[in-house]
Amino acid sequence: MRLLPWESKTKLKAAMEIKPPPPPVGYRFSLKGSPRHYDDVKAIIEAEGGSKVYFGEALAYERGAGVALWRIRATNFDWLPALYAWWAEIERVEPIQFTFHLYLPDNPKYPVLNLREHSPNDVADYIATRAPWDGKRPAASRSQSSG
Repeated sequence: MRLLPWESKTKLKAAMEIKPPPPPVGYRFSLKGSPRHYDDVKAIIEAEGGSKVYFGEALAYERGAGVALWRIRATNFDWLPALYAWWAEIERVEPIQFTFHLYLPDNPKYPVLNLREHSPNDVADYIATRAPWDGKRPAASRSQSSG
């Protein structure tokens, strides 16, 4: 009779097996904005569950200015209207205006869009048509809430 769990080699092998994470799926792009709001923006992006900040920097320097960086992998853009609503509320409460810039992976030095100049639907359409997709595409390539 075995008393210790490691005496059974099959159980030990099963317990020690390392399973690789599932391959990443989604549109890949980056946002840069105010470092002051890094945690809030990250929480908004990841709240819906279809998007993930796979790399972020709360404070990076770009041409001498402090910026926050969110590298995002998104399967949908349901979080964009929430980001815009939060952004409008923050600018109403605080006396400082700030903006977000959209970057694509093929040119990380120069922004392709200033989010202040575009609606959430325009931004979602731009990303869906130009950002690279990682992984296997689902049958419905993009879901988005109207707004």
